[in-house]
Formats: sequence, C-alpha cells, structure tokens
Amino acid sequence: MTTTTPATTPADPELIPLLDYLRRISLSKSSFYRLASRGEAFDVVKLGRAVYVPTAAARAWLIARVVPAATLSQTARAPARPLASVA
Repeated sequence: MTTTTPATTPADPELIPLLDYLRRISLSKSSFYRLASRGEAFDVVKLGRAVYVPTAAARAWLIARVVPAATLSQTARAPARPLASVA
C-alpha cells in the first residue's frame, strides 16, 4: 500500500529564532516590538515561549521597505529644524 501526498502541499516554512533574525538585520528587540505595536512588523510564529520568524514573511517585509537611494539623499539634504531657544 502506498501513500501519496497531494501536489498542492505547501513546503514547510523555514523558521529562525526571532533574536537571530533581528541580529541579522541589525534591529533591536525594542525597535521590533515598537514596530509590532504599530502593526508595521513582520509576522512571527510563537511555539510555547519561543518566537520564530518565517523567512518568507521576513523577506517580503524587507522587500516592501526598500526605498530608492535617491530618496535617502533627499532626506539627508532636508533643512534641520531650528533648536528651541531657552528662555
């Protein structure tokens, strides 16, 4: 007797620990949770007390945050806000 798997079975998602991923992208844990509180962070998987990042979700989140380099130079040239005078 043979068993067959459906052709539409999705591949198992690759999961990496949250802190490992945050280290990889140089994002602090507090910054991540700040983004999450605003609904701007990638999805995570919680298994017991451990938190993991599906690499596909993280990759899509990073791609969505890519901005043209020209945009960076425009914000760098923006005039600085004047300092408040001390009275």
